[in-house]
Amino acid sequence: MKTDFSFPNRQNLRGILVLFFMNIIKGIKHNFYVLLPLLSSDFREKYLFTILIVAAVVIVVLLLYSYKSYRNFVFHIEEQRFFLKHGVLRFSKTEIPFDRIQNINIKQNLIQQVLNVVGLEIETAGQNSAEIQIRALKRDVADELKSILLQKAAQQTKVEKEDGSAENIAEEKEIAVETKSPQRVFSLDFLQLIKVGMSSNYLKGFGIMLAFFGTIFQIIEKQFEEYLDATFENMDASVMEGFNSFFAGLFVFIIVVSFLVTVISVVIKYFDLKLTKTGDDYEVEYGLVKRVSQVIKKNKTQVFEVEENPIKDLLKIKNIFVSQASAQELSKKKKIGIVGVSDENLSQLFESLFDLPYPQHFITAKSSYRLLFRVLIKYIVLSLLIGIILYNWQGLMFSTMITSFIFVIFFYVAYKKVQKSYIGVNDDVLQVHGGSIHTINKYVSTYKIQSIVMKRNLFQRRNGHADIIIYTASGQLRIAYLKYAEAKKVINYLTYKVESSNQSWI
Repeated sequence: MKTDFSFPNRQNLRGILVLFFMNIIKGIKHNFYVLLPLLSSDFREKYLFTILIVAAVVIVVLLLYSYKSYRNFVFHIEEQRFFLKHGVLRFSKTEIPFDRIQNINIKQNLIQQVLNVVGLEIETAGQNSAEIQIRALKRDVADELKSILLQKAAQQTKVEKEDGSAENIAEEKEIAVETKSPQRVFSLDFLQLIKVGMSSNYLKGFGIMLAFFGTIFQIIEKQFEEYLDATFENMDASVMEGFNSFFAGLFVFIIVVSFLVTVISVVIKYFDLKLTKTGDDYEVEYGLVKRVSQVIKKNKTQVFEVEENPIKDLLKIKNIFVSQASAQELSKKKKIGIVGVSDENLSQLFESLFDLPYPQHFITAKSSYRLLFRVLIKYIVLSLLIGIILYNWQGLMFSTMITSFIFVIFFYVAYKKVQKSYIGVNDDVLQVHGGSIHTINKYVSTYKIQSIVMKRNLFQRRNGHADIIIYTASGQLRIAYLKYAEAKKVINYLTYKVESSNQSWI
């Protein structure tokens, strides 16, 4: 049975519970410091009755607030707009013309999964985040509303392009839009998902685990000093040898655990990933704890990013991240990720979004090796900090050996980063190549470039180099330390391509 969205609709009744639990979680996150006294057993025993009374009052207030929020949240479609009225103590009315709708995403966190509802977000032009968030709809209702809104947005855009203005849109007859059934393009099975996890960058997880066990080590050392009147430095040689073996094993354990943590986190995030195509648009759905459904609209796609590394190359998989038009710089978390794809899937997706074959051929300009000095500065500082910490712990010889080894690794990473830094141009597409161990290729249609800026610091003016910053509707791309003459040629060429193009993505 289809839903009539021309009349005011409410969320699913389970939305009361969704709002209630989400308000509790939000309150805990924003006011966690208020709960810190509860960690004390003396405090809990002394004020138990008061704690229970306060908790009961808070629960009742949140339930009433959630109920009123549910009752007052009403939405409908009228003429060429989506209308929403909501609020508890203060009411708000929102009207969104269909031509402002950029994207519609369906998401499902753990609470929504348990209650068997989904959330729907409507992203609009000029907003940093979703302007409309509906927390609780049945999946079929959410899909229906999403389909209607996207269809009407497409109709509006089509009429505006044909008429050249939106003045007489209300008088236009309903445009028949060809409906195409979704076509499955790609799905990620569990084995492929494990491969993605194995080829992910687990240095962050390693750092977290190292910091955790480093804290444990400090606690153990403190206990030795306080209760046994001993330190690791004045221990018997045989005892110290046993401790060294223990900590060597612990270091290996940290590496294994950090690797497993990274693999598990990837599996949870991208579980049951599916990519389907409807017309010119794609829909990506993934997630175990938080189920996410995002639409890749061809005309809104800004940056097409391909991520590779040696392990991915060995496993014959790549990761793709798509950035769409947004009012703010997109972080990696906000990009639409399609992981574990094959070369065939990559080519199909690229050709569909760009209307061009993959791979493309480019004329390139490489970053100068002077960039190496800029990159090395932060690595030198980091190496010295590590060296100082190790010196205070184990002395000069040990700290010098480890710091030297770490710096060699840093130097190699910096060298690879400079080696992989270049920009490529052709008649239709801009390529920005970067990375170090990971290789990242970013592609942008030249007609979607918004502006280009050249920046030169004092040293670059003296040695004839420049940085190029390219702005798109999803953020900026930067190429550092190009030769000045090459940078000018790139900017002049891209400016010409942008200004001479008659294509428009807006």
